[in-house]
Amino acid sequence: GGPALPTKSGVPKVVDDQLASNILMVSPAGFRSNEETKQDNKFMADVDASTDVGAAVLAEWNALAQALRDAGVNVIAMEAQGLPDEVFPNNWFSTHSDGRLVIYPMKVPSRAKEVRQDVIDTLKAKFGLSAGVVDLSGWRESGLALEGTGSLVLDRPNRIAYMALSKRADKNVADLWAEELGYELVTFGTADRSGEEIYHTNVLLSVGVNFAVVCLDVIPVESERQKLVSSLKAAGKVVVPVSLEQMENFACNCLQLQGSSGTVLAMSAAGWESLNFSQRGMLESCVDSVVAAPVPTIERLGGGSVRCMIAEVFAAKEPALPGMPAIESDVCSLESETGRLELVIVHEPGLEVDSVMPWTLEPMKVDECLNRIELKAQHRVFAQNLRSRGAEVLHVRDLLTAIAAQGEESKRRLFDEVWGSDFVDKVGLSNLHVDQLVTGYSRGPLDFDKPPLMNLFFMRDPAFCVPGGWVVVSRPFYPVRQLESKLMRAVFSMHPLFRDVKVFDGLHNDPDVFIEGGDVLVVDQETVLVGVSQRTNEAGAQKLAEFLFQHTPVKKVCKVYIPKQRAFMHLDTLFTFVDKGVVLTMPYFWSKPGVYAELARRANALNEKMGSHERHDIEEWTQDPPRIEMLTKGESAPKKYKHAMSGLMAEGIVEKTLFVCGPEGSWPTPEEHVARALTEQWNDAANVFCLSPGTVVAYKWCTRTTTHLQDNGVDVLELDGVELMKGRGGARCMTFPVRRSAPLEV
Repeated sequence: GGPALPTKSGVPKVVDDQLASNILMVSPAGFRSNEETKQDNKFMADVDASTDVGAAVLAEWNALAQALRDAGVNVIAMEAQGLPDEVFPNNWFSTHSDGRLVIYPMKVPSRAKEVRQDVIDTLKAKFGLSAGVVDLSGWRESGLALEGTGSLVLDRPNRIAYMALSKRADKNVADLWAEELGYELVTFGTADRSGEEIYHTNVLLSVGVNFAVVCLDVIPVESERQKLVSSLKAAGKVVVPVSLEQMENFACNCLQLQGSSGTVLAMSAAGWESLNFSQRGMLESCVDSVVAAPVPTIERLGGGSVRCMIAEVFAAKEPALPGMPAIESDVCSLESETGRLELVIVHEPGLEVDSVMPWTLEPMKVDECLNRIELKAQHRVFAQNLRSRGAEVLHVRDLLTAIAAQGEESKRRLFDEVWGSDFVDKVGLSNLHVDQLVTGYSRGPLDFDKPPLMNLFFMRDPAFCVPGGWVVVSRPFYPVRQLESKLMRAVFSMHPLFRDVKVFDGLHNDPDVFIEGGDVLVVDQETVLVGVSQRTNEAGAQKLAEFLFQHTPVKKVCKVYIPKQRAFMHLDTLFTFVDKGVVLTMPYFWSKPGVYAELARRANALNEKMGSHERHDIEEWTQDPPRIEMLTKGESAPKKYKHAMSGLMAEGIVEKTLFVCGPEGSWPTPEEHVARALTEQWNDAANVFCLSPGTVVAYKWCTRTTTHLQDNGVDVLELDGVELMKGRGGARCMTFPVRRSAPLEV
């Protein structure tokens, strides 16, 4: 998430999870309408006198607990003391991944009695909460209240707390809480139908990993409403607005949890049923499953719903080194292009792009000069898009800083591996900073002893992951990019996070080999595609296949031969997966390459009429059209397919094709379709990046392509990246995915 504010107590920072897989629920013995809380909880109402309240409430509670267990959430059930509102435990305590437990001041005496030492001791012992208890409950004696995650709705990774001001949410106590916990506090006033303030924030707002459900109609001050929406959107949340009536049915009183088979949205049946088709669709696209449990008696008598009944429990995590999040499972695990993204490395462009000027465009392999301020801003939005769907995003700069922070010996080894010991001795280690490994070592403008790594923000190419937990170090086509591979080899060999990751660097120093990650697509655990292109040669594809067959679970390597042209520099510039078996590619590229030959002929004729000497190769399309060769482990001869897409379908790799600028046959002629598609493809329309099955990041500018994807059920996170596009790379180019979840079997 975003940068955390320092904590007052100095408790070491950890990377907080948003989703709890463990929750605490308190049984409803003693549950009844509480006259003390009824004064400001306008959601409370009476029930039919004939209702057996005890039996009804117990049945509702049990059904919810069982539904959450069935979804793979660990439910810790505690017996009640007989108090009226104990069924809502999230108000008196919260737990945090830094190992702390917070106790909150409750507004009324009956609720203050809910604080239980046995619960505190149980949670501390079971979940390693040993960093101390932050006890704010004494503020109740001064008539001040702050009722836990009822008053505070938390975006934990970004360390933002949202709070509706009320008698149960005092601003001064909240400021103290935010200072202690290291959160930014966003507050706002509210008013219901009668002009009364809403008693708890969590009945009008819920924040998940990548979405927020909110009733904006109850925030009367326009500036506060805009500030809330801006904060949510800046944190990468899809805002799902609900009406006042839907809020009154507890549509906002929901909570995203982590189940054993994916994320779970927990809410009441009344809340879920109040949503319309579009709202449900938005939420279903953001979670793996929905638990909508009927709790009508609890809602009416207690004035709270499912989210109020759940107290999240977060186990303590070890403090992370800079650039080193706490990651519990195998760091490197990549078995598809479409599994849910969990860990990814990116590089936010920096001072290195300032060296791009008209006289250095060609050697730096870019077409235009760049605005660094805009470039950085757009890249930050891109990184937030990745986080918004639950991925942990690592930055190269943070990884390098963490390596150098281990001591002078580590810093020395880092620079030696990338620049060589002779240069380090000549300059002196004390005169070097890790940023210079990317920005270059210069004595003045354009006076570089070591060149800047201008293309490093295209993280896909210098190294890539393959099945079996391996990282393969590339050997890029251009020498300036080979320094990027040296840098990434050093990162994986020296950073503590990757100490157990297997690294293959046998291609990196092979003079016969050129291979870049943009040409490598992992179909599944046993199948890998390798493009033979402008940037990856036959030897690179062949030697990668030999390594994969010898050391990984891969049994099939499909070599895809494409024209060796700048516009199609990598396979992923014209062919990417948007879901299992579903690809986005160029129209007629595989089926009618003659269309491209005809357009090349027409372009050559036009260029000649305009006095230009620029010509495009026509024969390449007719004499050596796209084709594939399937290599199979243990078989000496490859299986060859003259028609590439037919072969990919015959091998079960592709089941459905979507096309840049729309379906084939949707334009008056194939030539017109391809002409328009080449324009969008030049701006990386086909280079989309899959965050999870059927969800991709794509450039907003490629409007015809994004519309076609959306028309076919693909969820597109549109990136406004005009400055990023100048570098000739899309969303897939800018990522180095290290871990994805295993694909779900349907």
